[in-house]
Amino acid sequence: MSAVDSRVGTTFGKYKITGVLGKGGMGEVYEAYDTEIGRTVALKIIKSEFAHDRKYRMRFERESHAAATLQEPHVIPIHGYGEIDGSLFIDMRLVRGTDLQSLLKSGPLDPQRAVAIITQIASALDAAHAEGLIHRDVKPQNIIVASGDFAYLVDFGIAEAVDDTRLTAVGAAIGSWSYMAPERFTERDITAAVDVYSLTCVLYESLTGRMPFANDYHEAAVAAHLTSLPPRPSVTNPRVPPTFDDVVARGMAKEPDDRYGSAGGLGRAASRALQGAAHAPPGPTEYARPPQYQSWPPLPRTPFDPRAFPPAGPPPRPEPVISGERPRDRPRWVVPTVIAVSAALVVGAIGVVIGLLAKLHSTPASSPAQVTPMTFPSAAPSVSTSRPVSTMPMPSRPAPAPAALPPLVTGPDQSVSHTSCDPGYRLTNRDGFGTHAGRGSPETSCYFANTVLVSYWNAYGNASTAPRTVSAPGAVDCVTVPGARCDSRKPANFLMQCSGDGSNPWIKCVGGKDAVVYLW
Repeated sequence: MSAVDSRVGTTFGKYKITGVLGKGGMGEVYEAYDTEIGRTVALKIIKSEFAHDRKYRMRFERESHAAATLQEPHVIPIHGYGEIDGSLFIDMRLVRGTDLQSLLKSGPLDPQRAVAIITQIASALDAAHAEGLIHRDVKPQNIIVASGDFAYLVDFGIAEAVDDTRLTAVGAAIGSWSYMAPERFTERDITAAVDVYSLTCVLYESLTGRMPFANDYHEAAVAAHLTSLPPRPSVTNPRVPPTFDDVVARGMAKEPDDRYGSAGGLGRAASRALQGAAHAPPGPTEYARPPQYQSWPPLPRTPFDPRAFPPAGPPPRPEPVISGERPRDRPRWVVPTVIAVSAALVVGAIGVVIGLLAKLHSTPASSPAQVTPMTFPSAAPSVSTSRPVSTMPMPSRPAPAPAALPPLVTGPDQSVSHTSCDPGYRLTNRDGFGTHAGRGSPETSCYFANTVLVSYWNAYGNASTAPRTVSAPGAVDCVTVPGARCDSRKPANFLMQCSGDGSNPWIKCVGGKDAVVYLW
């Protein structure tokens, strides 16, 4: 019998525990019978170690008081709270239902159902915000869907009054990484806009069955929320009308002021997107990109177009590759599936955010230096071809080595041509940090190492150890690779995550099938 089940059949003060409803990081929720009042309730018992944490006790009391004062039908009421035998507890109304996370395990919801649930939760959030309270932990696990799809918002465990001083140090990682607004990772003021962002993440997941920036690494999730464009639900799930793309783009805007002014505003926009899709003409054009999609946030400037360089003569039949030299028939894209940021960022919340803040202030990415647009080199720089000559040819001999080189991989790559590029690549019209590139793993192709370098500089115009997202060409289309993170504006493109590699004097870009590219 587990520690959770061991309470079943026992008493806890006036409560007789009859079953287990759920378990979380802070405690367990039981079905219990209040012997004094004579009713069955949901009893949340906090782990005993938190009862001795003064700051957590303050949050706990705030949670209980906040939920108890809200008179909104989509917020589960609290009957009482306190401490029994050294353990904190909350007595809540028992609601029979299923959490949204469990519903999504069977796949995405129908858009109409998803919008109905999100609109109800938006109503609960607006009621909390009107009382000066911020939930700060909106996620599928905290949304209960009862009969008739009546939705409840639960767990105000980290609710915080708007005008209160923060109870946690910067980066204390309260809440769930996959749904946290960018400002949660910085020292910026926390406003109700963080709940709007999180609810938009839940909307996206409800429509697609996938989290917006799904990743196994906390560091990569942080970097994605800070730098990556909001994903397009219609690209992830073609059954979703593209009218929802703009809704998600605005709701997940990096700047709080650019989001909807309220959670209800998000819900109404989602409803309009649903109505717009219903009036769209049937057939193949049903999911065509709508005119209002022009407001989609632009990628960093990318003046090049690799498809502007067609191959000379009839193209050979393409051969499938995973991470290698681009087939000569037409440009394709490398397969990024692993997103990682700096190894110097620790998984612990404080270390992650402090590390990110330090890196983000090292070289501002918002003011890139002006740089002449560069084009991609030929697919095999060490072999003479009839393709157009690049403005960045590989030098005939290696450039002088810096004081320290990254751990480059030598020898032929695994592309169809088995190209070698041991000296690496460099920009001919720029000097200094970040203007050289090389392979960091056997799976990385020579061509990809070069195009990552070109893409990085075309996008930002400078080099920095701050986390940055780069769209670089490779060998296969992103949309053909399950689970790959694609460029939301150009679904055939793949995204790479680049950042400093700890205290080492170079930049590490990670993605693809174990592809690694170093810039130094």
